[in-house]
Amino acid sequence: MTDVKLSYCKVKSGKAKELRSWYRELEQRSEEVEKSLRHEKMFTETAFIQEYGEDMFLFVYMESEDINKAEKAGDEEKFDIDEEHHDVLDNCLEGSWSTLETIGHLTNPER
Repeated sequence: MTDVKLSYCKVKSGKAKELRSWYRELEQRSEEVEKSLRHEKMFTETAFIQEYGEDMFLFVYMESEDINKAEKAGDEEKFDIDEEHHDVLDNCLEGSWSTLETIGHLTNPER
């Protein structure tokens, strides 16, 4: 069975464009991203932006064999792209990350 997590953090005013640009760059740098995800044993990492009133939030969905181990591996910044990713998030986000409660996770065993 896999672990999943959905977390969110407030985007600093005027930084949503930079976040969107960064995630487009990550898609273009897929080989580097895939190496990092393999190192972290992360199956999926998906980002979303949502506006609530005057505020914007970045939501990140993650799926891994073990989310805690995956996050620790990412924090090691073994690859340049990990360090760059953390720098962009530090520059664009404010406050602490919050995590939604997982109340169910269903998967197709044939995927």
